[in-house]
Amino acid sequence: MAAAVLGTPVVIASRASVSRVRCHSSRSNQLAGNLRLMCTRQRRGALKVNGALAASSSSTPAQPQPQGWGAARHGRSCIGNTRSRRGMNNSRQQQHQQAPELLFGVPSSTANAESAFSGSSDGDSSLAGGPVAQFTRGLKARIAADPNFGFKLGAEVCLDEIMTLAVNIGVRGNPLEWTMAAQLNVVCQMLTAAINDIILVYCLAPVRQEEGGKDEATKKPEIAHIFQEGGFTVGERIGCYLSKGRFYAMVGAFSCTLSMALALTLSGQTSQLTAVYLFRALMTGALHMGISANTRYQMVNGIERFMYNVMPQGIARISSVGVRLCNNLLGARLWIAMTVFTGLA
Repeated sequence: MAAAVLGTPVVIASRASVSRVRCHSSRSNQLAGNLRLMCTRQRRGALKVNGALAASSSSTPAQPQPQGWGAARHGRSCIGNTRSRRGMNNSRQQQHQQAPELLFGVPSSTANAESAFSGSSDGDSSLAGGPVAQFTRGLKARIAADPNFGFKLGAEVCLDEIMTLAVNIGVRGNPLEWTMAAQLNVVCQMLTAAINDIILVYCLAPVRQEEGGKDEATKKPEIAHIFQEGGFTVGERIGCYLSKGRFYAMVGAFSCTLSMALALTLSGQTSQLTAVYLFRALMTGALHMGISANTRYQMVNGIERFMYNVMPQGIARISSVGVRLCNNLLGARLWIAMTVFTGLA
C-alpha cells in the first residue's frame, strides 16, 4: 500500500512529463508545417519568375521532409535557397536584357534606326540619327512612295556629270593634255554639280508616311512639290514653292561661292578672290538655285507625274530622261544669262 501510494506521484509526474513532451512535439510539428507552407509559397513565386527553373524543379523528385527540429532547419535552408534562386533569376534577366548589345556590339536602340529621321531616345544617338543614317532612311521612304525615285536620281546625276565633262572638253581640249590645276578644277565642278542634283531631286520627292499610332495615321502628309497629288490647297502649294526656293537659294549661294573660290585657287588666280567677286558668286548661286532650278525642277516633277500615270514604265522612263536632258540644257543657258546679269562672267 505504501509502495502504491509512493508510486502514485511518480506516475502522475511521468504522465505530466509525457503530456509536456507531446505538447512540445505538436508545437514543433505545427512550426515545421508552417515553415513548409512558407517554403512552398516562396517556391511557387520563384517558379513564376523563371519558367526554366520551374521546368527543372518539376523534373526533380521531391525529397522527404524531416520531422521535428530538423524540419525547422530544413525550412530555414529552403528560405535561403529561395532567396538565392531569386538573385540568380534577377541576374539572368539582366543578362538577357544586355544580350543584344553584347552580341551585336551596338545598342539595341539602333535596331529602330529604320524609322525615318526619328532619332533614338536612348543608346548611341550618333549611330541612330547621324547624317548617313538619316539620308539612308530618307532614300527608303522616298523609294517606298515612288518606286522610280532611284531611277530619276541616277538619271539626273549622270546627265549633269556627262554635260559638265563635255563642256569642259569643248573648252579645254583633250583631257589628256590638261594640267593638274585644270583637272582639279573640273573635278570640283563635277562634284558641286552632283551635290546640287542630289539635293534638288531628293528634296522634291514625296515621302511615304510612317505607319504608327493614331496621331500619325490621321496626320496630313507634307507636300514635296507644287504638282504633288493630294488634297493640298493653293496656299500650301505656293508656300511649298517659296520654302523650297528659300532653301535652294541658301544651298546655291554656299556651293557656288565655294566652287568659284576653289576654281580660282586651283588655277592660280587668287588675285581675283575679292569681296566683290565672292558676293557676285553668292548672288549668282542663290538666283540660279532658288529661282531657276527650283522652278524648272518643280515643273519636271509635274511632267513626270503625268507621264508615269499614263505611259508604260519603260516609255515613261525614256521620256523622263529626255525631259531631264532638256531641263539641263535650259539650265546651262540660264546659268550663262545669270552670270552676265550679276557680272560674274
